[in-house]
Amino acid sequence: MLTRACFCFCLLFAVTLGFKSFQHKIPNGDSVPHPCKPNYLWHGVGHENELGGGSRNPFGRDFDAAGKSWTVELCRKDSDGDGRTNGEELGDPNCIWRENAIPDKNAFSHPGVCEPYDSDLCRSKNTWVQCQKAELKCDAIDSPDVKNFTIRYPVTSVPSQETNYFCMTFELPQDGDYHMIATKPVIDNEYVMHHILLFGCGESVTKADTVPSSCGMGQSGCQTLIGAWAVGANGECSHKDVGFRIGQNGFKYVMMQFHWNNYERRSDYKDSSGMTLYYTPNRRPNDAGIMMIGQTFLEIPPRKEHVEVTSVCTAADTWMILQGPVYVTRALNHMHYLGREQYIDLYRNGAKVTTLTNEPDYSYDRPRFIEFEESIQIFPGDEIRTRCVFKSTTKSVTTFQGDGTSDEMCFGFLTVHPLSNARSLHCSSWKNASMVSLFRSSDGCDWRVFGNASHPDMAPLYQGVSMHCRPLGQCLEECKEAVKRFRSHPCMRGTRGEYVMWEVSDSRTFEELSFYSKVRSCDLEILREQLLTQTTNGDDTNVGARVLPELSALLVAALLALFL
Repeated sequence: MLTRACFCFCLLFAVTLGFKSFQHKIPNGDSVPHPCKPNYLWHGVGHENELGGGSRNPFGRDFDAAGKSWTVELCRKDSDGDGRTNGEELGDPNCIWRENAIPDKNAFSHPGVCEPYDSDLCRSKNTWVQCQKAELKCDAIDSPDVKNFTIRYPVTSVPSQETNYFCMTFELPQDGDYHMIATKPVIDNEYVMHHILLFGCGESVTKADTVPSSCGMGQSGCQTLIGAWAVGANGECSHKDVGFRIGQNGFKYVMMQFHWNNYERRSDYKDSSGMTLYYTPNRRPNDAGIMMIGQTFLEIPPRKEHVEVTSVCTAADTWMILQGPVYVTRALNHMHYLGREQYIDLYRNGAKVTTLTNEPDYSYDRPRFIEFEESIQIFPGDEIRTRCVFKSTTKSVTTFQGDGTSDEMCFGFLTVHPLSNARSLHCSSWKNASMVSLFRSSDGCDWRVFGNASHPDMAPLYQGVSMHCRPLGQCLEECKEAVKRFRSHPCMRGTRGEYVMWEVSDSRTFEELSFYSKVRSCDLEILREQLLTQTTNGDDTNVGARVLPELSALLVAALLALFL
């Protein structure tokens, strides 16, 4: 069950955001930057409380006087007295925005807070602005047996592109057998830090790095998530019954992954952030791990008030990844700025057992770690259902699953124990398919072999497509036969094949894009042959209904391929 403190906090949070509907009555009302906390938003735009409710700030008072509507007069007014009109600050400098329209620009600054907030002009106007950040509350780290160890990047230049993933491995204390029981962020550059993930490394990692390096979304050898920080969080404190094993009988090395979100694409930013790890030789009863669930396929159309996405870690999945019951001590939802609601529910034999997370008013800037005084059991054969709700009314283009803040995610993170009962800690979906099943080598599909173009079993298939097909050319007869052979591989059939083609569409390498555009070069011709074969064999019942949607999709894909 939820702790009383957590329940009260959730209730308070819901109440303070009770007037969130007013955000829609001003341009960029749900994306106003915080004046003194980089990477944060000020959700209660018209209030002194950044979450909303209570006393109004100068803009809130003017908004109320304008009848709670965006008028030309309100737009042209400088409510906070910093020399910029409300329209300039909210992204409507020409005062032409109307409700439900998309503003010309992003919100530049806060219309109710004089900025720069600590300048000579503004200091006296901003005595009510609270910029202090909450500290980590964790009584356990004050115990005399608890030690701490800080890992940080050396001062590193942040690339000028918006989304950057960098990784660096560190050696942990190995003079004993310990449990890591808490982590606390050390944030150097708030203007770029988006999140930090801490992964335990396997036995193949035997030395630390001296400098960080670009690593995409991950790094081989370090796959077990044991710690995390995101904007708005002040650290993690483990449940009294669990810890993450480090040292002589645990992780000897960790990989710390940074996500720098350089929204301004500046080339002069540097960062040396890190984490302080708290650990003790007085180990808790259980070793813990963090399970990731959720949906990896997102296509959120623009200008929508409500877009719902679901994912199921199925009964078959939990039979595969669990070899005994595990207990959940903490749960965390994770979406980005379009995220509005998220729920995670546990089902057993088709009936709902309990709710793990319930956030009807999700806020990316205020991540809530849901703690359970009494651990919740998950048995092999249980289902874990995730539901995310997004709002895209301020978007003019489709938003996809991705790493950047402007992309979206729909994941849940469950801290579970004992770690020995979990064969795997990943149980997500791709569309309606289970990622556990997709990546299980079966039915002749061995992913390690399929992805190795030099493997004796795969080399002829890869070479056939590479030699006989041209990405932008016509479908040659020899290409068509090479593609048929490649697509007949078990890893390219059905949903697995769909996933491969989808994954490649987001490839970062020219070689992959070039190869798979060759694979697609004969799609239309092969589909035409199938249609003719079915018709010739007399199986023409609803052929058009079955084939035309696929044909349309292929035509679009073919046109897009021309511009790659």
